[in-house]
Amino acid sequence: MKTNRKATIAVLSYHVWIQPRSIKIAKTLMKYGYSVKLWGARSIQRRIKLISSLLEYLLAMLDVALLKADLYWVENIPDIVYLPLAMLGKKFIYDRRSPWAKEAAMSYRLPRLLLKFMEAIEVTMIKKSSYFVAVSTGLAKEFERIAKRTAVIPNYPEKSFIKPVTNDIRRELGVPPERKVLIYVGKLSKVEGTDLLPSVAENIAGLNAELWIVGDGPARNIVEKMKATYPKVVRWFGWVPYKEVPKYIAASDIGLVPRHKTPFRIYYSHEGIHKITEYFVYGKPVIASGIAPSPYYIVVDPDKLGETVAKAVKGEIKLPKPPKLYWEEYSEPAILNIIKELQRIT
Repeated sequence: MKTNRKATIAVLSYHVWIQPRSIKIAKTLMKYGYSVKLWGARSIQRRIKLISSLLEYLLAMLDVALLKADLYWVENIPDIVYLPLAMLGKKFIYDRRSPWAKEAAMSYRLPRLLLKFMEAIEVTMIKKSSYFVAVSTGLAKEFERIAKRTAVIPNYPEKSFIKPVTNDIRRELGVPPERKVLIYVGKLSKVEGTDLLPSVAENIAGLNAELWIVGDGPARNIVEKMKATYPKVVRWFGWVPYKEVPKYIAASDIGLVPRHKTPFRIYYSHEGIHKITEYFVYGKPVIASGIAPSPYYIVVDPDKLGETVAKAVKGEIKLPKPPKLYWEEYSEPAILNIIKELQRIT
């Protein structure tokens, strides 16, 4: 990589326009004068989905092989399409955002041989990378022993996420200031723990509290049933534009992150789960289940979530004070240090 000019850096993400992290990385690099090429896979539609996926992967691998840059920043989902970079000896940063091979194997019951193949690709990419980056400490620690260099770049929100609240949702809905509002923001799915929310509604029924749900997804039937069962406790706002999310968080009192306990919980924390730090920057304490522990929030077993929330509403437990963690203050300096280090040693 040449050091007498700003490098050209390609930021690669298979579904780039729905990956906020890739966009933030590209914006950071451009902000500091680097030339950025933002790449995403082309979509191919065929009647048989398997054929479409195979053609997309092959075309993506060809695109990656032909893409010209001084340095490449690639995500790990799906990492097979970035294998040409390793094979061609290119300089790239491997950004591990989830243990996707292990999760896919468990979710879809993939054959063990296929899992071994996926894991072998991941190990190859980490070993061949110029820098191994992960979104959380848990994701980094697993492979730091085989990487040349390792860094954690948390997925914190940008300062632009903080917006002045021009309309008071509480006032519009007639929610008095003394009434506690618990909020869940995110996709409605069992993976995201939507099926744990009914226990929250059940435990706060009869208390001066209510549960707000902002989001939509395949588990909406759970929320519909919950709303019908607890009409005075549950408010479901459905999907709202991302720019509107802050006003709901600002009007709440406690953020919820319900997850089931899985073998992968050590990988997930406030560093990588975006909504946790979005709650934080609005000063909202967090109660979570099924994720890695942290001094910044309370983590309980999933079957204790509703009970714990009720205790918090009644003031029987003290919640940790949320920190203000911003992309610009923590993640941007880490990105720039990585790029400068690679420029010095090349």
